[in-house]
Amino acid sequence: LVSRSALLRSLALGTVFTATRRPAIAAYTIVPTGSVRDKTARLAEVEKLYAKTPDDPYAFGEKAQLEYDIRQLEQNTKFVASTREQVRAGSTRFLQRLRVPVDDMREAVQFWREGCGALVLSTRIVDGANVTVVGFGPESLRRDDGAKFALELVESSEPAPMGGEHALQYVQLAMPVFRLSRVMAAGGKIESAYGWTQLTAPGGLPLRVRIDESRRDPFEFVAVRVSAMGAAVEHFTRLGMAAGKPQEGRRLRKNLGLDSLLSSNSLLEEGDAFEPEREIGSVYVGYGDPQSNTGLLLLPPLPGKRPKPSLGAQGQPEPTLRAVGAPPASASATERSPDGLPVRFEDEDA
Repeated sequence: LVSRSALLRSLALGTVFTATRRPAIAAYTIVPTGSVRDKTARLAEVEKLYAKTPDDPYAFGEKAQLEYDIRQLEQNTKFVASTREQVRAGSTRFLQRLRVPVDDMREAVQFWREGCGALVLSTRIVDGANVTVVGFGPESLRRDDGAKFALELVESSEPAPMGGEHALQYVQLAMPVFRLSRVMAAGGKIESAYGWTQLTAPGGLPLRVRIDESRRDPFEFVAVRVSAMGAAVEHFTRLGMAAGKPQEGRRLRKNLGLDSLLSSNSLLEEGDAFEPEREIGSVYVGYGDPQSNTGLLLLPPLPGKRPKPSLGAQGQPEPTLRAVGAPPASASATERSPDGLPVRFEDEDA
């Protein structure tokens, strides 16, 4: 099977040999989008072209891209169908969206589109404010490429503060491609980029990005600082989420012989330089498999400090999570966490 990185290299080589040829019709997106039916129909056309001109790098590149896309979309279709059935049966919910206030919509959209490769899913005016939804595919539970998490960017004259001492700390993404030059040109403020990238998006949303070709959806989790871990876990599990085990610290290395000690300056096991380290005691909560869904990472309280709610000025929008599906029997349509983060339950057709 052709990996996504290998596929991109083959397409890049094609542009070297035939720079004057048209680009492949199977346009690259961060994760495959479109329908299996349309991709399969196009593949049949490209296979005929490839049979006639097997040395054409563009025909080869588009054929490889389509084959990859179809495999990924078929897997995604199964996930969408399974999730839709479970949501309708009331056995689970689907965490679908995070509302994020921004002070400059043009800059925010430019960052997500040009810097991160996200798609603009919708744009509308609500109460005089621009509301634009961005993601790496449709949110719908009815499409082959659907069931993707999204950010709802809401225009605000005084956006809610995030990061620092506030409850909403950061959003983590796992993407197959992340080019720092494009991110910086699109307004992203890079803070560190060793192994993985820590940055701030226009509007003030802190991000952590790692490279991963295996994620169904690049949005991995939303990190939230809590004042009391027990109360926070109890709150979100009451909303039907499953809680993982608290994050442990790195353990002592098993081999502490002289040669081992001379080869490292630490007595602890080596961490993964390409994986952002999670705080000791943090707990992941979410609906469904963490590898296929976007969840929450609850960060433990800081000594002597209570996280401040990420609230804007009076009357301004605040960060809000949206879940598709009926709320559990013990919950209402909108539930606010002990530290002020709202989760709103909605029907998919809402």
